[in-house]
Amino acid sequence: MIATAAIGTLALQATPAVAAPIELTINCFNDLNMKDTLIPAYEAANPNVKIVLKTADFDAHHTGLLTQLVAGNGPDIACFEVGYSSQFLTYPQFFVDLKTFGASKIQKDYLPWRWNQGVARKGAIVGIPTDVGGLAMCYRQDLLKEAGLPSTPDAVTKAASTPKGFLDLGKKYVAATGKPFIDSIGNLFDAVQRQGKNGVMYYDKKSDKVVATKNPTIKSAWDFAIAANDAKISAKIGAWSGDWNAGMGNGAFATMLCPAWMLAIIQSNSKDIPQAWNIAGMPGGGGNWGGTQLAIPKVAEHPAEAWKFIKWALSPTQQLSLFKQKLVLPSTPAVYKEADFLAWRDPNFNNAPIGKIFSTVVMSIKTPIYEGRYQRAIANALGSALSRVETGKQAPAASWAQAVKEIKKLS
Repeated sequence: MIATAAIGTLALQATPAVAAPIELTINCFNDLNMKDTLIPAYEAANPNVKIVLKTADFDAHHTGLLTQLVAGNGPDIACFEVGYSSQFLTYPQFFVDLKTFGASKIQKDYLPWRWNQGVARKGAIVGIPTDVGGLAMCYRQDLLKEAGLPSTPDAVTKAASTPKGFLDLGKKYVAATGKPFIDSIGNLFDAVQRQGKNGVMYYDKKSDKVVATKNPTIKSAWDFAIAANDAKISAKIGAWSGDWNAGMGNGAFATMLCPAWMLAIIQSNSKDIPQAWNIAGMPGGGGNWGGTQLAIPKVAEHPAEAWKFIKWALSPTQQLSLFKQKLVLPSTPAVYKEADFLAWRDPNFNNAPIGKIFSTVVMSIKTPIYEGRYQRAIANALGSALSRVETGKQAPAASWAQAVKEIKKLS
């Protein structure tokens, strides 16, 4: 018995210990559409890695991330949206310069203007671009058809090609159905304000000074939103609310000006009404709304493994895969020529050529919007101003004047 026990002890001692997998942490404001797609695929191919994704509300994530970094804490991988890019790019000392991992070698794979949104002023490569947010108009083709209005993409694009045309179409829809045409004037404004042809939105790039309330594009977008409010075509449903998500499937509104990343949200909320939504051009042409960068904080516990994941997940091959699974528009333009990309159709959008529509929009952008340090704070001030108007708490002129005062404090 003693001999047997001794042999058993020796056998146990001879068994090599199995190393625990590396835990790679990612902090972001959403799951990057990777939670049930690319992350499981990466873990399956790399059984020594376990990826833990933590999310928080949009503003809370970015504010909390900066607080963490200042305190000397942080995840292995952090994301920041372009509205916050300038804020984080002023602190390159908190991040690994990805040139140390050879990031310069993959720069050619990305849209130049999207790549630059992750580069600090002195050249440090802080973040690699995930998606790109080309703009179009998503609409309920079935509802417009039932209302006796133009409903095919070409016809809707033509009818709504100008702010006046868009408003006229909205008024006709409300008259025919008694239901709202758009989700909210705030969301309308959010898209239209990003159409600055000269790359100016809230900031002048050369001086880095705030010009938001002096910019004709912003005032024109404001006037468009106020006109939509006066026309009574809005459902007054704010983005990201439960009613907003439900409205995509229950007909609470018929149109949304939509960046490419919003397609996955519409897709998720309208599975019970296949072929109901379609895509047309937005009034005044397209633009870009949003996009995210992935960065590695200096305090990352596993920076090399973090870079390995970023390089793989944001490669053209995986961006094409994510587009086919979640309709996330790649930031890698070589994908735009792929047969799979051009041929991809989704029944939730009436089998529209999604890839061709949105890639045409982003490829037409020559001078991207320059986003300054207080980009998000200015956007919040203008958004709150429109909300006060839409809810009847303040007249348009007074609300605009209040926004101007608030924005001046950020100058």
